[in-house]
Amino acid sequence: MTAPTDPTDPLDPIEPTAPAAPIEPTAPAAPAQPSSTPNGPSFPVLPKDVHDKLVQRLRYSVSGFVDSPRGAVEEADTLLTEVVTRLTDLLAERRATLRAAWHENDAAVSETEELRLAMRGYRNVLERLISI
Repeated sequence: MTAPTDPTDPLDPIEPTAPAAPIEPTAPAAPAQPSSTPNGPSFPVLPKDVHDKLVQRLRYSVSGFVDSPRGAVEEADTLLTEVVTRLTDLLAERRATLRAAWHENDAAVSETEELRLAMRGYRNVLERLISI
């Protein structure tokens, strides 16, 4: 066990954790390519303004733990539900976009380049989810 670096932390006075680095939004996708497949290297998880508001709400919840432990935990639970919903919606939209890029009227597109770009998009999303 290590000595606490912040004895005022009401959630973990014995084993402090380093503050999480803020998640920086990814750069915008490259200019549109000739195909309809979205660029695969990255996609923003949450817009910066939404991210900042969620971080602020989490800090408020944590800081309120001393005065109102139950209220703080209830707020954290509500926040987690909202984040899960946002991420679920975002991933569903991303999947629909990727799927539409290689399916036309439910008939598979056979062009190798379209499939390669779709595979990059799927790989990007899956690698990010698996690394959570």
